[in-house]
Amino acid sequence: MSILATIKDHSGRIYRGIQALLVMSIAATGLAAFALTENTSRAGALAVSVASTLMALLVLMYMRSSVVQRLQSAADAEAEKHRFLTVDAMTGAMTRRYFIEALGDWLGGLRNRRQASLLLIDLDHFKQLNDTFGHQFGDLALAHLVAEAQRIFEDGVIGRLGGDEFGIMVPHGDVAIISKDARRLLDAMRAGKRHEGKIIPLSISVGVALAPLHASNGAELMLLADLALYESKAAGRGRITVFDEEMLSDKRYRRLVERELRAAVYLGELELHYQPIVDPDGSVDALEGLIRWRHPVRGLISPAEFIPIAERSTLIDMIGEWVFKRACADVGHFPGRRISINVSGEQLKRDEIVTMCDRILRETGRSASQFVIEITETVATAATPEVLRRLEALRGLGFHIALDDFGTGHCGFNYLKSLPIDSVKIDRSYIRSLAHDQVAQIFVSALAQIARIQDIAIVAEGVETAEEFTLARAAGCSRFQGYFFGRPAPRDKASALCAAAREPLALTARQQEMMA
Repeated sequence: MSILATIKDHSGRIYRGIQALLVMSIAATGLAAFALTENTSRAGALAVSVASTLMALLVLMYMRSSVVQRLQSAADAEAEKHRFLTVDAMTGAMTRRYFIEALGDWLGGLRNRRQASLLLIDLDHFKQLNDTFGHQFGDLALAHLVAEAQRIFEDGVIGRLGGDEFGIMVPHGDVAIISKDARRLLDAMRAGKRHEGKIIPLSISVGVALAPLHASNGAELMLLADLALYESKAAGRGRITVFDEEMLSDKRYRRLVERELRAAVYLGELELHYQPIVDPDGSVDALEGLIRWRHPVRGLISPAEFIPIAERSTLIDMIGEWVFKRACADVGHFPGRRISINVSGEQLKRDEIVTMCDRILRETGRSASQFVIEITETVATAATPEVLRRLEALRGLGFHIALDDFGTGHCGFNYLKSLPIDSVKIDRSYIRSLAHDQVAQIFVSALAQIARIQDIAIVAEGVETAEEFTLARAAGCSRFQGYFFGRPAPRDKASALCAAAREPLALTARQQEMMA
């Protein structure tokens, strides 16, 4: 029952009591007026009348006090409800709904042309903070961000838009001031938050859009600021980006590619090409499946052009499933040889990667031991406990795990002990440098020795000449891949190459090189 209904029910009972008392008072007064011959009856009636009237007055006073008290309670409850709806309890920022309403109210219609700046802020690596230091510290970090933002943007309105995403509306459009204040906020977060006696540095990414320069309504301004925020995160995080028109054209291009790529999956425009991976004697040991998009107008499109766009949405999951299904269908054409497939870091952020692989293996009757899942060094260095758990689950199904592009980032030798991997692919830049770069020679040799101890296979990528093959083999690499052995080719050509190669591919390639 609502507060007003409670007051109505309560007051109704009191009101009926007052009516009864007043009726008694009127009746007693009437008796006194008509009982002219009996002084005792008149006095008694008057006494009843006075008593009833006084009681009615007292009840009225109580009723007024009660109603006032209940109305105050109702007002307090309404204020608390409003505060709950408008203010985020954990951080003190405005809730998403009311922040968006405040932004829309400030901007008004096109006729007002009010200036405003919208900053969208994302706390970088928030999930890792929670996983490493606990959710309590994550909550403290969010509250710290809001407190610093309120201190720096004194005239701004701050709202919490999502888990770790916040918005700040500033009632002016001075880019210089906005950028200066945003940098102060970045510096304040980098100074860190104390936790268990240590200072934990924090990082934020910021996207900025201006009204009416970029947009004149709240919804569009939010979209443009979000595009700027995405650019900040894509450029390495921990920075500020102000929206410009090129971002909008890029977004339109991404949407176009997404639509066409989604259709390509259904229309059969995707292909899986295979490149051989050979043993030290040059015989084919495995093949890497590399996706290609044969566009009806633009021809063959490299994955470097469309995979990054797919990774920005769940479209990467659809493509990943297509690749694995295709590999399962093709592996029978390469008897006794494994197929390596590349898995995106975005796929590993969701449990569906494990269930999808298990489901397709059951549907096709294939064994996970026939496949190698390749992850990049970048994915490995940023792997959360959840990602590692999924890799362990895939390995538990029987997949081999390969670490690709080793040496391009910050993945040290100690990762070889902690990561659930079976092979490492050395980046081609080191293989190219073996002939003249002593650092590359030491790096490859040291990696090969560590891998031998860890029982991990070492694959040399990008082998293009007989000299590179010889040097990589001498350095301790146990598998080799590159144009020297064969370029990526459609299944039938790759299968024919493997079947027809009575001689090792390295020898065949060397003869072709001498004849060229």
